Amino acid sequence: MEPAGNHNYFRCTHCGGFHFPKETGDGVALVGEPVGAICPLCKLPLVSALIENETICYCDHCRGFLAQTDTFGVIVSKRRALHGPNENSIDPFDPTELKRVLTCPNCHERMDTHPYFGGGNAVVDTCEGCGLIWLDAGELAIIERYVPHVHQIERTLTLMGGRYQGESV
Repeated sequence: MEPAGNHNYFRCTHCGGFHFPKETGDGVALVGEPVGAICPLCKLPLVSALIENETICYCDHCRGFLAQTDTFGVIVSKRRALHGPNENSIDPFDPTELKRVLTCPNCHERMDTHPYFGGGNAVVDTCEGCGLIWLDAGELAIIERYVPHVHQIERTLTLMGGRYQGESV
C-alpha cells in the first residue's frame, strides 16, 4: 500500500486496488496494517493510521498513538490552524501523570514523561534517541486547542514637523 497522492486513502502497489481508511471520532484514519511495534501502554500491537495525511502508529484498544516528533509537529500545526483563540484549553494536567513509566516501542528504553512544551497542558512521553512521541487518547485535542498568542508590534508614528514620517498607507 502507498498513499494515493495527498488523499486520505491508499493504492495497493500489487493489485492496483484502493483502501479507504476508517475514520475514528478523534480524527484518526485507521489504515490497520501492523507496524511491528507494541503499544507502550496496553502492550497490544500498533497499526498504521493517518492524522491530517501524516502517518502514525495507532493503538485501536487505548486509542493512543506514536509518531515521529517532526511528523507530530506537522500534525499540530495543521490542527491548530483549524482553531481560533477562543477555543484555547487552559485546564491544568494531572501532576500524577508525570510519574508513569513507559517503554519506547522502538528501542525498548524508558521514555521521558514530561509536559508537552509546545503548549496545551498535556503530558506526553518521548524518546529522544528514536525521535518518537507517544500521546494518550485525547491529548492531541488538548494540544491542538492551544493557540499561541502572537505578539504584534504596532507601527509607531513618528511626527516631525506635524507630518507622519513612515510608510504611506
